[in-house]
Amino acid sequence: MKYIALFVSTFLLFTTAAAADDEYLGTQSLISLGGKFYDNHWLQSERKPPSERYPDYPTEIDVSSSETWRCVSCHGWDYSGADGHLSQRASSPLFVSLRDSVGKPVQEIAAALKSGRHRKITEVLEPKQVEALSVFISVGQHDIREALSDGKATGSAERGKDIFEGACVSCHQKDGKAYIQGEPGDKPALGWVAINRPAQALHKIRNGVPTADMLSLRFLPQSRLIDLLTYLQTLDTEAEQ
Repeated sequence: MKYIALFVSTFLLFTTAAAADDEYLGTQSLISLGGKFYDNHWLQSERKPPSERYPDYPTEIDVSSSETWRCVSCHGWDYSGADGHLSQRASSPLFVSLRDSVGKPVQEIAAALKSGRHRKITEVLEPKQVEALSVFISVGQHDIREALSDGKATGSAERGKDIFEGACVSCHQKDGKAYIQGEPGDKPALGWVAINRPAQALHKIRNGVPTADMLSLRFLPQSRLIDLLTYLQTLDTEAEQ
């Protein structure tokens, strides 16, 4: 019960303060929804992506056709495109950083998403869904560099363990190897994902996973989520046989 009380009190404090700054900053559920659309809007909206690869997506990247139609496949889990971790995979004019879009008017972002090269991706979405994605791009991003040093999370594993035991352990179990809806190439162990794909892990911690019954922890301060990521990196990385 103490963890529930902690989360509720932190939620009320954080959202009240944020709402005073900007009309969207206080709408944590809308931002998290946008984060899920960024992750995989086809899955979140229960629609099938085109069967062919996205035009101009680098052929040297060996992924399924459906993967090439996701926002994250071009802009990355760090939202930095070719300026971030996607630079290790290929060079492409599609890999544009979204970091310059932080703070831009939501309607301006929505207009860009509904035109040009994005039109084929977003034309299947309803206006409210495009708005959620636009809100996420404007006010929902974080700078992964603030969470890591040489790939290691910089928080307190002890504090992170408290959060894990209060919010995560009932589903993922103590070893972090249960009920994991991962990405292609992931091992089904939270420890492995946190160590090998920390930007991906932090995005999903903050926003949840498309269609999964997973709590979005965006209502907690970013420093506490870095603590959680730090603790996850201490878990066993080996998958169950």
